[in-house]
Amino acid sequence: MQRALLFAASLLLCTHAGAQTRKCTAPDGKVTYSDVACPDSTKSERPVETNGNTLDSSDLREKIQKDRTATAQAEAKERERADQEARDRQQAQAKAARQEAINAEKDANAYANCVRDVERQAPAEDVKAELFAACRTAGSAQRQTGMTEAALRDCIRDVERTGAFGKDKARQIAICHGADVKPEPPVVVLRPSVRTMGPPRITSCNGNQCYDDAGQRYFKQQGSGLLREDGKACQLAAGNRVRCP
Repeated sequence: MQRALLFAASLLLCTHAGAQTRKCTAPDGKVTYSDVACPDSTKSERPVETNGNTLDSSDLREKIQKDRTATAQAEAKERERADQEARDRQQAQAKAARQEAINAEKDANAYANCVRDVERQAPAEDVKAELFAACRTAGSAQRQTGMTEAALRDCIRDVERTGAFGKDKARQIAICHGADVKPEPPVVVLRPSVRTMGPPRITSCNGNQCYDDAGQRYFKQQGSGLLREDGKACQLAAGNRVRCP
């Protein structure tokens, strides 16, 4: 039994030794490798370690990893940029919507104020309808010109201090508000080539306007006062005569 065990042990040792690769150098310098013991005529060196004889690809693996990391970072950065652009667009749209709502409210207030101030002058219905329609541009005109509330009040106050009739005041006040008031058609005055000597005489009146025998137009003022179309202040005397000092 002991002999059998010794034989098996020596067989295992030989098998393990034979499985190793050995470097064998002949007398002429020729080198060979063998997985068995070197011949007696060659020089045997220590077994050659072959387990580590593989291609070292650590640099390649490192480069691939770096490329993957750079690609992932670039994709993440692109996603972040796209998300930021989307947020910016949403904020811009929300801001535009808020500004539109503010402008709409301001336009409504400007229209209501224009209508109120025009109506205070008690113009005729046709003039009132015309100016009410024109008042719809008041809000946008005030934004474009940057008109302040103080400037608007000053403009209206200056118009109200004039001696113009209600119709003309209403038109001027609407213009103060920024209303798109269309100019009145020009009045063509036909003047006779010859008239009687002396002060002109009123021959006809229509509402607040009167005309003399020379075709000149006058606007009625308080009492017997008249305002000639060229701005001259006159008085209505006896016999419908007009005296303009």
